Amino acid sequence: MSPKALKILQFTTNFKQGGIQRHILDLTSHLRRSGHRVVLAGAPNVWGNENIDDDFEAVPLDQVSSTGSSMFGRVKAAHKSSRRLREIINEYEIDLIHSHETAPAIVAKVATIGTKLPKIITYHGSAPTRVKQFARVSRFCADVAVSPSQTTLNQLVDFGVPRARTKVLGLGISQKPNSSESEIAEIRASLNLKADDMLCLSLSRLDYQKGIDIMIDVAGKVISKNPRVTFAVGGTGPLADEVEGWLKKAGIEDRFKFLGSVSDVQNYLAAADFYLLTSRWEALPISIVEAFRAGLPVIATDCGGVKELVDDQVGRLCEVGNVDQITRAILDIAEDSALRNDMSLAALEKSRSSRFDPQSVHEAFEQLYLELANKS
Repeated sequence: MSPKALKILQFTTNFKQGGIQRHILDLTSHLRRSGHRVVLAGAPNVWGNENIDDDFEAVPLDQVSSTGSSMFGRVKAAHKSSRRLREIINEYEIDLIHSHETAPAIVAKVATIGTKLPKIITYHGSAPTRVKQFARVSRFCADVAVSPSQTTLNQLVDFGVPRARTKVLGLGISQKPNSSESEIAEIRASLNLKADDMLCLSLSRLDYQKGIDIMIDVAGKVISKNPRVTFAVGGTGPLADEVEGWLKKAGIEDRFKFLGSVSDVQNYLAAADFYLLTSRWEALPISIVEAFRAGLPVIATDCGGVKELVDDQVGRLCEVGNVDQITRAILDIAEDSALRNDMSLAALEKSRSSRFDPQSVHEAFEQLYLELANKS
């Protein structure tokens, strides 16, 4: 390792498939190539466990988070997790901890009491009711609060996080390989799309945050006016059973498809005509940038940092929960091929911004780590 090589702990609640986990793994790959040792820690799952990464350490953070058990069970799990984290810190001689979300940050704070070990927290967005809590955790449990969105960082500042202890760092999103015509045709055929049908794609977890209930209401209105539009959602989540029921109630099962977990994201994006996000809250969604990279117009709700990405040049920004406004935006784009083409070109241009360049973004994180480690 180089003289400046660090031993870094990337700490998150779990390693399920998701945007946070994707960000951690991409950043980890860069850091390891640069000679740093990176340890991943959290509840094991498909994207992180002892079988696929030699420097993975299991910590039961999923039992600490708000989705866990009773308050007593969560406190007990937090105590157990902090003891386990202290062992990991000592075993690997960790130089810095980067926590993603509040539960990891709280456990990291407890585990490092009496030390000067630098700690970072990334704000990936939260429900409006949790912003104050996240700000409190950021103030007391981290030296620096990071977010890909200035809008979301301003929310933390409004609740008392010193601006000098915040930093905007983008999302380093790797360019996917181009899809072949046969791959695109296969996906469109699997969705029973005709040549003149249009695919409105969303890559979203099936949970309350992502507004899948809103999306189904929108789809019903769109399809009633333009039956050439088909909707498809790639993702899994806690509402998987419920959304199927909503779909049947709306009577649009033939034009709205739940795809489950999607591995060939680039092929689905290439097969789509435009992209939809109906979230109730976000920070700066990776999926929007991926849609831009595929040249897709984006219709999205105005939450978190989404307005930093989506405007009338590349799509439409709509009020959260406004079914009629989102419906109108989809129909406007679906029914105007020249508009779609102009938005496609603008989306491709925006996707080339340095804030999405993996090398630039990951080097900025590396520099922040080195600065904090050298101060400790």
